[in-house]
Amino acid sequence: MSYQNQSDSDNLEIIVGPPGQESLINSIHNYAASNEVTIDKAWSRCVGKMADHFMKPKANGINIFSEIFSDLLEQNVEVSDYFLGHAYHLFSTNGQLLNRIKNVADRHEYTAPILNFKAKNILDNTGKPINIRQFDKLHREMVQNYMLYVWKDVSWIHVTISYDYTLREKVQSYK
Repeated sequence: MSYQNQSDSDNLEIIVGPPGQESLINSIHNYAASNEVTIDKAWSRCVGKMADHFMKPKANGINIFSEIFSDLLEQNVEVSDYFLGHAYHLFSTNGQLLNRIKNVADRHEYTAPILNFKAKNILDNTGKPINIRQFDKLHREMVQNYMLYVWKDVSWIHVTISYDYTLREKVQSYK
């Protein structure tokens, strides 16, 4: 399968932790109460608004995510879209995977907002999707550190990639 065809399933994900500063936490609580939504949903909306801001073109016509990824990959790329997803029953508020926390009392379940960038929406200067594997461990750490620097109010951020995903046929069991 050519990489062009694979670009719909390959992606980079920025998983966003809970707010860290007391003033933002209070603001999220107030928003949740006044809009009758959960705190996780209120925080997710806040993360979505921050990401939308990063997607707006600046005076030079380039959005912030395009600038970040271009600088890190040392090539011009255009980020045209993302979608906001969520990780349910996976992370604790401290950023650890729930299944790795031995003491059940220490598991503080958190619904983590995820900014998902499909490779088909990160295009090189010829208009073709980039190979998502360019975001190797070092580049993912750089994205993580930059996002933590810019979004100072976030407790933690994880950056992952997935690639070569293929749908498997459901196997029927025989009696």
